[in-house]
Amino acid sequence: MKKAVFLDLATIGPDELSLSPLEDLPLSWEYHRSTSPVELPGRIKDAEIIVTNKCRLNIGELLHASQLKYICTAATGFNHIDVDAAKAKDAVVSNVRGYATSSVVQHVYALILTLSTKLREYNSAVRNGDWQHSENFCLLNFPIEEVSGKTLGIIGYGTLGQAV
Repeated sequence: MKKAVFLDLATIGPDELSLSPLEDLPLSWEYHRSTSPVELPGRIKDAEIIVTNKCRLNIGELLHASQLKYICTAATGFNHIDVDAAKAKDAVVSNVRGYATSSVVQHVYALILTLSTKLREYNSAVRNGDWQHSENFCLLNFPIEEVSGKTLGIIGYGTLGQAV
């Protein structure tokens, strides 16, 4: 049976991924919470399929994967994988397109509001006691910018840019 290995399950939240569909595939799966650089060669040695989220797979590591056919990164980016080295081994590399798009968009808006309301500055001032020690129990040290009427410039119009 073909060997498949998931190198770093600990990097995925327990509610983010169900492994049961993988178990239905005709593959012999090995699951590892994490994989150190020292452990990596032995774990990918006979694997035809490698799934990872954060493990670096460079040309030196991929030389150990003699049976490699496919690498899947359980994320959107694959800057931790040497795609050229994988292609040289005739292995396909893919990512999870669209993963966390709504979470990233939510984070973008949270940061916009954090910056426009000077949330960090006011949080620090309150923690330092500035509010309770002000003359009129009012703290106007950091002007707040209204987002109403502002124009948001988005660089790029890919999946994330369109969602924002």
